[in-house]
Amino acid sequence: MSWLTSHIAGRAQDLKPLRPTAADEAAAIEKIRVSMLAALDAGAGAGDRPCRLKSRIAHAPDAQGLWALRGELMAVLAGDQGEARAVGKLQQLTSLFRDVLPQGLASSLGHPGQRERHAVNDASMQLRRQR
Repeated sequence: MSWLTSHIAGRAQDLKPLRPTAADEAAAIEKIRVSMLAALDAGAGAGDRPCRLKSRIAHAPDAQGLWALRGELMAVLAGDQGEARAVGKLQQLTSLFRDVLPQGLASSLGHPGQRERHAVNDASMQLRRQR
């Protein structure tokens, strides 16, 4: 066996699978859900809208459902904490979605700097809709 063949075989063992297992994906989704709820608990005041959002987050069926709720979470947090702090929290949450979203939704998460712009653009659009 040549050096190249053994080197490639050794490197192939170091690669992680392209998609996480079902158990890993479920754990990642639950981590996202808990993080979203914690951000809402720490940063949103009382009221009907935060309560409805908590319920929607708790009952979102999958990562796509949670992904869709980011804009509303941003709007609620921005209303109570200001846009700058809310964007920071949303950027942290957005990074958790990297391994659980379908390829089309996750395509921009792999490029440094682009995920921050994506989170800010989504949040800004949500705020504009509410005004």
